[in-house]
Amino acid sequence: MAHPDGLTLGDLYRGLRAQFEAAGVPEPEVSARRIAAEASGRDAAVVALSPQTPMTVRMVAHADAMAARRVAGEPLQYVLGSWGFRKLDLATDRRALIPRPETEVVAGIAIDWLQRTVRRRRLAEVNVADLGTGCGAIALSIAHEVPQARVFATDSSADALSLAAANMAGLGSAATRVSLHQGSWFEALEGLHVGNDCVTELRFQRLDLIVSNPPYVADGDVLSAEIDDWEPHGALYAGPDGLDAVGTIVRTARSWLAPGGLLVLEIATAQAPAVGAIAVAHGYEEVRIERDLAGFDRALVASRPRSEPDAWTIDQAAERLRAGEFIVAPTDTLCGVMARYADTDAVARVCDAKERPHSEPMPILVSGLEQADELVELSPQARALAQRHWPGGLTLVARRRGGPDPLHGRETLGVRAPALGWLRWLIDEVGPVTGTSANRHGYETPASAVEAAASLATRPGEMASPGRIIRGRALGGFASTVVDVTGDKPVVLRTGAVPAESLEFPEFPEESGA
Repeated sequence: MAHPDGLTLGDLYRGLRAQFEAAGVPEPEVSARRIAAEASGRDAAVVALSPQTPMTVRMVAHADAMAARRVAGEPLQYVLGSWGFRKLDLATDRRALIPRPETEVVAGIAIDWLQRTVRRRRLAEVNVADLGTGCGAIALSIAHEVPQARVFATDSSADALSLAAANMAGLGSAATRVSLHQGSWFEALEGLHVGNDCVTELRFQRLDLIVSNPPYVADGDVLSAEIDDWEPHGALYAGPDGLDAVGTIVRTARSWLAPGGLLVLEIATAQAPAVGAIAVAHGYEEVRIERDLAGFDRALVASRPRSEPDAWTIDQAAERLRAGEFIVAPTDTLCGVMARYADTDAVARVCDAKERPHSEPMPILVSGLEQADELVELSPQARALAQRHWPGGLTLVARRRGGPDPLHGRETLGVRAPALGWLRWLIDEVGPVTGTSANRHGYETPASAVEAAASLATRPGEMASPGRIIRGRALGGFASTVVDVTGDKPVVLRTGAVPAESLEFPEFPEESGA
């Protein structure tokens, strides 16, 4: 025991702060206070309140050892060996990323949604996946704060999972609702069976929520030495634009989510527009970007639509389209007959089925702006219109990239992103498709996809094969509004599903018509 008139807690704190200031340690006061508290076995808030508390030789030696590590650049969270995250105190070391405040926001979004969903639907259990769990911060917080949650936590790193397992040990009874699985993203969950009364593969039972703090730093980005030299690179870097992991999760999560299920992803601020566009193109609804406590764009939040054709039906439709056939399906405007736009022969067969001249152009459905950009040239004004009204009933007529269309021979092309999430999902998988109404040329389009298919000029029984018709009725009953954006000023060619007065584009000329 140190002599009563020896070093006090206040002396230790001041000495540590001076040492850190001289060494250029970031936020020296925070490091000094936390290390002094850890060495003395007291709460950090007590350091300033009990400066006269005497220090033992062992306490001072412990503080000196931690201070040397901090001066060497090791993050404070690793030096201390633990860090607070929401309501938990988690073990931290170099096996996993440091749990940060922005990730607490992501966890909070997931937890708040789960708690509301459980109350509203009176659910006894909800299935959650935390992909790339690291030290287990998000997964364990969900299990701790949502008693109905069964959490499947994955990581490709065995070291990270061992750290998560250590944190699970301190969770108490809630840990029985958390399971750890090694593998890359959803591969870790393939073949996993759940359920008490019957064995069900998780993929078919579906997940109510998928949450992740994936790597999202671009390979060429320069991080601070405190991050780059100490934290695991596999949990930080994700390809040339930082979107490799995010893109994989967004595209794959949709088929794992239950209808109405939620996806929550931590992202880099600069990635918000691109990630939001990927989610919209892949058929998610209610896509939004949430901000962190500092006001920066930080989390993608998106839902799988509640009502849509089953995955088998969509897969069959995709097979038919890839095989050069066409399908008939309801859209948010009218029932449409669809073929892959890249397959000129298939597009020609659509014209024949409609008894429509090959020289007459037809609109093309795209999953979003990314696909549209590959087909047509869009001015800033046109992009603004698309961003405002897509997905929805607005067709933009723009100059076609690569010259005249190989079938109808014109220099322009009409493109539209449909409002139905499952249809954007299908288009994102197979590429842009024809979006013309499913009717014989000059006749009214039936509201039912089955009736519309029967009205086409096809051989008897041709439309009966699986995947050729996606059953249902068109939601809108109106053709899309068509706007020509090839000139300096957009011109309304046809009013329809989107009223001209709601286009919110003051540069529109008063006259309309081609």
